[in-house]
Amino acid sequence: MVNSLEGVACNFCGKDDYKIVYKKDGFNIVKCKSCGLVYVNPRLTQTAIAELYNDDYFVGKGFDQSVQYEKEFNEGMNQVDLGDWDVSTIKNMLNVDDVSEKTLLDVGSGMGLFLWKAKKQGFIPKGLELSKFAVDFSNSRGLNVENKSIFDGTLKDESVDAISMKEVIEHLPNPKAALKKLYSALKPNGVLFITTGNYNCIERKLRGADWFYFMPKGHIYYFNPNTIKKYLLEAGFKKVMVTNQGDLLMNFLLNNSIIEPDKFVPEKLFKKIIFYKTRFLNHFISSGMRIYAVK
Repeated sequence: MVNSLEGVACNFCGKDDYKIVYKKDGFNIVKCKSCGLVYVNPRLTQTAIAELYNDDYFVGKGFDQSVQYEKEFNEGMNQVDLGDWDVSTIKNMLNVDDVSEKTLLDVGSGMGLFLWKAKKQGFIPKGLELSKFAVDFSNSRGLNVENKSIFDGTLKDESVDAISMKEVIEHLPNPKAALKKLYSALKPNGVLFITTGNYNCIERKLRGADWFYFMPKGHIYYFNPNTIKKYLLEAGFKKVMVTNQGDLLMNFLLNNSIIEPDKFVPEKLFKKIIFYKTRFLNHFISSGMRIYAVK
């Protein structure tokens, strides 16, 4: 393990001045004294990190045994869930009704469930995924996913209308470079949609090192609303909206028909009031963030 570790400076500000805030599974989780970014240091090398995402990872036998991507795809492809609502939100932010000529790129697309949802709503779906196992699975379901990273030369400037990156940014060795690359790939007024954990959440404050999101082998960055917004603004985005919206209460709204999978905001006044009140409550208790940025 020691030979597979590397020390790193803060990815955002470049300084190497930090304090250890937690220790988990033999790793230090540190906080930059200059900009407040929380990250793992030292961390696994990029080679060692890549080895984490083998075939076992995608069937729940890797470092994150909560994931069951193949099962989730098979069960979710015909269900209406928050993925459908997230796609609708992206459509709303693009301010168009017809997305049949709009490309949605999912970065780290896994087995392709979110791309499947995007395709159902009319987008031209494309994915980039580093696992050949996941790529082969996605393409066998009729999706268009390449076994490449965003830095492999295939992602051209101003080539896509929307980009989604769900539960990916915390895994990336260099989120700063990644966000700048994604900014360049978006067309003018294009939308970037990100989900990730919220370091500022009440659960982390109560549970400390036992917070479920602390998986320092693979989760090497931990963002809060302030740090992720700084990243996006520096990348060049002109409008950034960070919402503390995890899945639990949003699923409650969906399952009780308060929100509709094809509408960002309910049309009826009573449902609209419940929607905004729930989002307000979610702001204080959610462990996750839904982040939207417009180029």
